[in-house]
Amino acid sequence: MKQFVKGAAVTVVVLIVLIAINVVGNLNGINLDGISNSAVMALCAILIYKGLTENKK
Repeated sequence: MKQFVKGAAVTVVVLIVLIAINVVGNLNGINLDGISNSAVMALCAILIYKGLTENKK
């Protein structure tokens, strides 16, 4: 259950950061593509999750 909570927390944090980037971009007239943002969010979330859950010896 802890792994699920960590994964959900990482996903939420990455999503909030990307939403903030989109808002700033839209305020400056830059329209960011949703498909590429989704891919970046997924990759970032996976990498952060692996970093948090890997066994450190």
